[in-house]
This record gives sequence, C-alpha cells and structure tokens, in this order.
Amino acid sequence: MTAMGALIAMKCLSLIADFFLPRRCVVCNNRLQKGEAVVCGHCLLSNPMDGVFINFADNRMVDCLKGRGDVVRANALFDFHPSSPMSSLVYKLKYRGRADIGVLMGRHIAQVLAPRGFFDGVDMMVPVPLTRRRRLQRGFNQSEMICEGISEVTGIPVDSKSLRRVRFAGSQTTLSGVERMANVDGAFILTDSEPLSSRHVLIVDDIFTTGATVSACMREISGKTSGTRFTILTLGMTKP
Repeated sequence: MTAMGALIAMKCLSLIADFFLPRRCVVCNNRLQKGEAVVCGHCLLSNPMDGVFINFADNRMVDCLKGRGDVVRANALFDFHPSSPMSSLVYKLKYRGRADIGVLMGRHIAQVLAPRGFFDGVDMMVPVPLTRRRRLQRGFNQSEMICEGISEVTGIPVDSKSLRRVRFAGSQTTLSGVERMANVDGAFILTDSEPLSSRHVLIVDDIFTTGATVSACMREISGKTSGTRFTILTLGMTKP
C-alpha cells in the first residue's frame, strides 16, 4: 500500500470509528466536531482554558507559595470549584480511568502557555507523585499524564522517579489550610537529588487549593538539593 493509500485508509477508519463511537465533550457530553479534542468549542467559550493569570510571576498562586521555595512563576489552566462544569473533566481524569484527558490537557496547556514564555528556562518536569497503592488502584498518575502532554509539545523531559510519595493520609477536600499542611508533612521523599539539583523544575499537579501539596514537594526537593528553582502549574485553581 502506498503512503497516500495508507493515509486514506486511516482517515476512513477514523470516520467509521467516530460514527459508531462518537467522541464526546467531557464537560457537556455533546458530540465533538472535527478539530475539537476533549472539550467542545462551546464549553471552551463558556469556561475559558487559557490560564488564570496573565502575570506569571506575581499572582495569587505565587503569593500562596511565598517563603516555601524559590518560585519563579506559577499558573493554573482554569478556575475550579466542585460544582463548576470543569469539575467533570477533573473527575473523569482522576476517577473514571480517562488518562487521555490528562495527556490532551497537557498538550493544550503547552500550546496556550508556551508562546507566552511560561516554560522558558525550565529544565525538568516533576509530576506530584501518588503512593504506589493509589497508582495501582487508579492505573496511572494523572499529574504524570499532564506532564506527558506538555512534554510532547515543549520537549521538556519528565522525571517521575526522583520524587516519591510514601504516605497518603486521605483526601484534603474538607481540611483547612493548616490541616492540609499537616496532612502532607513528610509525605514525599526525594530518592535522587542529582537530576534536580541547580535546575529549574516545573512541578505539575491537578488542582491547587492552598498549595500544601506543592509546598511539601518543594520543601523536600529544596532540602536535598542546592540552587533549585520552581515553576508551578496545575489544571485548576480553587477560588478563595
């Protein structure tokens, strides 16, 4: 089969698959149109996913992390609250086995923020890790899937081995800021400092609330490396 013939065959198979198993928006469940991925154009207009903050170095997320590490910049893709339309996207990613959502959202993040310089100077990405048990239960780490999508676009390597989560004390959803900090104290261990020492590290997570989890990651990395700087990126950020 010629290259042209193979391309036509692939397009035909894609059309057939879309007819019998139509791709649907993870937010509203309407059928996705050609050129749309994961979230339809209507939902994107209603729920912009182009970054919460225009100023990456001086914003509410950076303020939450002051004194907890050398933070260069920070951002989230969209504002998040449990009853928002975007909550279904995060829910399906984390609890419905939709690892593809993480990868596609990572690609989208990179396409939106890379032209604005958000990833400039970043040497390595570190997804917030899960415990071995939770990773086996879920089948994947959602933050790692987001990193994979970003890496496909930017070429920034992903280090998913140096930082480990050794303790999970339950969901932080109903906890106060102080309780969240205590809940993740000692939850992470840096097993290899060399890949992250004196590097500009991008820490990636799904949702940012008080910054307790990200702070615990930064604290562990900073305590065992020297000259490490951080950029923080999440899918969503809750409003105060």
